[in-house]
Amino acid sequence: MNTEPPTGDDLTRMLVSMKKNVLERATDTTRRRPGRRFGIAFGLVALIGLGSAGGAVAMGFVPSPFEGLAQPEPTAVVSTPPAPTPTATPTPEPSAAPSTQPVGGTPEPYLPIDCATLATESSLTSLLRAPELKQEEGLVFTPREASLRQSGVQTCAWMSSSEADYAGFDVDISLDDPASVDALAAKREGGTGVELGLGDDSALACGASFRCAATVVVGDYWIEAEYEQSQDFGDDTTDLVVAQLGRIADVVRPLEARAPWVASAASQRWVATGDCSTLDLVTPLGTIFADPSLDESWFESTPDGRNPLVAEASDEYGCQSEGTTRAEDGQPIYTSVQVHVAAGARWGYERFREYAVAGLGASDGFTTMTVQGAEDGLLQCAEMSSVCYLDVLVDDSWMRVIYEGPGSASQAPRLVQVAESIIAAR
Repeated sequence: MNTEPPTGDDLTRMLVSMKKNVLERATDTTRRRPGRRFGIAFGLVALIGLGSAGGAVAMGFVPSPFEGLAQPEPTAVVSTPPAPTPTATPTPEPSAAPSTQPVGGTPEPYLPIDCATLATESSLTSLLRAPELKQEEGLVFTPREASLRQSGVQTCAWMSSSEADYAGFDVDISLDDPASVDALAAKREGGTGVELGLGDDSALACGASFRCAATVVVGDYWIEAEYEQSQDFGDDTTDLVVAQLGRIADVVRPLEARAPWVASAASQRWVATGDCSTLDLVTPLGTIFADPSLDESWFESTPDGRNPLVAEASDEYGCQSEGTTRAEDGQPIYTSVQVHVAAGARWGYERFREYAVAGLGASDGFTTMTVQGAEDGLLQCAEMSSVCYLDVLVDDSWMRVIYEGPGSASQAPRLVQVAESIIAAR
């Protein structure tokens, strides 16, 4: 899927850059090949395909500091560096984490503080002068995002901007995992990474695109962080980023992790038990779509690769098939079908449905669908779009079927048939 954001003279440099960043991530979800493709329409259809905090802000569905709000200068990208924090951040007392979470309820991350508290305790205004969250905490747009929340990942993404400049700081925090060793090693390879001396182990790598990425292991926690700004990095900026990471490590270290989230018994039917070969259909995709080439592949879709932590933590089914037909002029026309399932994510489906039907993302493009064996179904196919999404609530779990290809709006009955075929086989 090759998508490019619209641009215009009235868009700020910051917003254009952010949209491009979000859409670059989206293009990784399918393998691109030469031939005839169909463009994705902007709107909530794009948002639920992109997911992530960046998608919500870039598409304009979540209030942000980028639209019509006068902001102070964001960070050390300006000529005068910000005043240093007058006193060291006090180390918080260890907090008592709850012993259990309600079975099948809205999940809480392992880190027992929210994003607002983390920002305050770590003096985030020493890095971003006017930080605001890009997306409401806990709001998810995809089964994959729901699976990360259920796996205990705390995601906080802040942005600060002025008319000319912007800066952003994102963190993902979860319990430490053996995969953090590889994340640290990757940042040290090629001479781009530096030791930070933070926490129990840490590394920072800064690239040529005004972006730095860091891994910090401290106490029970693994932290992945990314800082981005609209001007070249200087020593002052790098020092500010390292200082911010140090304050976060100090805040996080003494905190007792929450107990893990537990899915309902009904949803155990949808727990991923292996690769995509374990997600069966009663009726093959090639039969449903009258395209035998769709039966030639059924592979795992590209994971969320924004950092090693989220790639490791997601435990959803994410499966994809691609097929090829020929137009009258002989040009290949590509079709893609994806199925994503987050076991136990009723909470995520219901929150997304409320947002899409009655909340900030409400539009006339959603249609309630009847899906045999499921409790609820919600379809969106935007006009002139080549993509349709069918969201399904089944056994307390969130399934999404995505179709990309010609005549997407007319494919709605086939998306329902795909969902019903998977449910029947399960």
